Amino acid sequence: MSQYLTSGQVAKKLRISLSTLKRWLEDPELNISNQRNYNGWRLFNLEDLESLREFKRQLRKSGKRFNETTLLPVVISGTKKLQKEMNR
Repeated sequence: MSQYLTSGQVAKKLRISLSTLKRWLEDPELNISNQRNYNGWRLFNLEDLESLREFKRQLRKSGKRFNETTLLPVVISGTKKLQKEMNR
């Protein structure tokens, strides 16, 4: 019987966030099975895990650590005090 892992378990094994894993799964180069359980959770087999490990290695080799949206500034609004400080 094959062993399956959930998205959270795979992210933990790869030491990445769940959002990073979901972003990686959108990459057309990855050939990951789209198997789901009766609750609709995505399941990964051990071959999928190894493919994702290799994908992570390739990203590190190419020097790609962050995507373009990682370093965007965050705009905080709502407090008058904060707005006054920002206007200085």
